[in-house]
Amino acid sequence: MRKSLLFVLGALFTTLTILTIQAQTHKSLPQNAKDYLSKHFKDYTINHYEKDRDIIDIEHTVYISNTKNIYKLEFNEKGVVQKIESKNRNSNLPKSVLSVKITEYVNKNFPNAQIIEWSRDNNKQVIELDNDLELVFDKKGNFVRIDD
Repeated sequence: MRKSLLFVLGALFTTLTILTIQAQTHKSLPQNAKDYLSKHFKDYTINHYEKDRDIIDIEHTVYISNTKNIYKLEFNEKGVVQKIESKNRNSNLPKSVLSVKITEYVNKNFPNAQIIEWSRDNNKQVIELDNDLELVFDKKGNFVRIDD
């Protein structure tokens, strides 16, 4: 009986510790990232958050969901979004996260395709369609090429 009680208390302590760590971890998400999530994903709940450090950078990864979809978002150390990925291949990214130029180009040239991933670096933006095509755009949203 004593071992069972100790086991239950240990499990309860572990669960509370994990929940406390997760709650504190959300607090370390940069304000810019929080603002971005509030603006573009206001009806979503944060399910998981990771803060990764390497020698040069800090990356914040957030998994969010609602009843329809799950998204993975990656932010740099300043809270600027670098990548958004839909975990449901049948679900477009929200239009508000993409430039008008990119959305118009995809609608015109790939009217039946869903945009399921977007990423950026210093010089380009890349989107992935649900037909596995990757489209490369410059940082202003002008089409550059198709990568396959």
